[in-house]
Amino acid sequence: MAKPPPKLSKQQALAVIREFAKNSRDVFPVGHARQRLNQHKFSRRQMMICLQKGVITEGPALNSRGHWQVNVTRLAAGEEMTCVVVIEWDQQLVVRTVF
Repeated sequence: MAKPPPKLSKQQALAVIREFAKNSRDVFPVGHARQRLNQHKFSRRQMMICLQKGVITEGPALNSRGHWQVNVTRLAAGEEMTCVVVIEWDQQLVVRTVF
């Protein structure tokens, strides 16, 4: 596993997120995110489009495990969706929650 860079700009983080979001196999919503997708009646496809076309509204910031974390938000058809995403460097995106 490659080490995350010591600094990460919003533009760099967005580029990494969009690269991972090209392939849904590299994006993993964990339990809480899956619950929230169902609760808010969001589809996995909507989540993927949010990651592909959204903007970073918070972060990037290092979380307690040393991974970069950001909030990605997208407004489409009058509906706003935010995904809290952890970048596990050179491996995958983990979606922690959705609202």
